[in-house]
Amino acid sequence: MDLNGSKRHEGSRKAPGRGWYALAVLPAICGFAVMGVILFTSLSKLDDGLEQIVVPGARELKLEPGRHTVFLEYNSVVDGRVYRVDQVSGLAVRVEAANGAPVAVRAPTGSSYYTMGGGQGEAINVFDVEQAGAYRISADYDGAAGPQTVIAVGQGFMGALLASVFGGLGAAFLGVFLASGAALWVYLARRRVRQN
Repeated sequence: MDLNGSKRHEGSRKAPGRGWYALAVLPAICGFAVMGVILFTSLSKLDDGLEQIVVPGARELKLEPGRHTVFLEYNSVVDGRVYRVDQVSGLAVRVEAANGAPVAVRAPTGSSYYTMGGGQGEAINVFDVEQAGAYRISADYDGAAGPQTVIAVGQGFMGALLASVFGGLGAAFLGVFLASGAALWVYLARRRVRQN
């Protein structure tokens, strides 16, 4: 009689309602929300790490030791003015320390592009700074004619950009993974009850 009572008790167990599927989606929604927050907050700060220079021209920047990248901005805004170029050739970038000593400037080993806030840039040069201090960065066409455009100098910009993007994607994928697991749990729970 105890066995029959146990069977009746087991058979009376209710399956999770379909509404549980809606709850299972919540982790995915939260994951995408976190991705949006990460991208919005981090990408808005990345602009602060880029120092723009209208060229032909020069600007003195205070730089920290390490590798710095020079980007050519195809679309940019400086002091309310819009600069757009399709292609630039012959632009020579020079870097000098405060004492006038030149700093070696070279082409980057790989291609780096970014599109952010309506601006587009491509890495065209890199240089290494050994001591913190003021450095004069200039660019021109070596006496030839060329369009007025904008270069931007940043340190660790691409690494920070990739970290932000992959961090946001990681949050989204984790949310989808948890949501899939929750939905599978609901499905299996409903199936077990139906089979009993």
